Amino acid sequence: MKCPNCGTENPASKIVCTNCGRRLRPGRHVVGPTVQTEKELMAWVRGDMRRLGVVTAIVVAVGIALGYVIH
Repeated sequence: MKCPNCGTENPASKIVCTNCGRRLRPGRHVVGPTVQTEKELMAWVRGDMRRLGVVTAIVVAVGIALGYVIH
């Protein structure tokens, strides 16, 4: 699949261009700034993983607290 932004040829399985980071396939409308570089993409992934960890910890803590309250 050829990138419409920089013209780099990418494998068909890629979602973003390996050269410039632009989205190759049409998809849902992205709210906020688009990811331009691999460094920015990794920062977004790290932020998402951090938020996922916080939510998981809260769910586990509430589950443990409810477990002790109910029994």
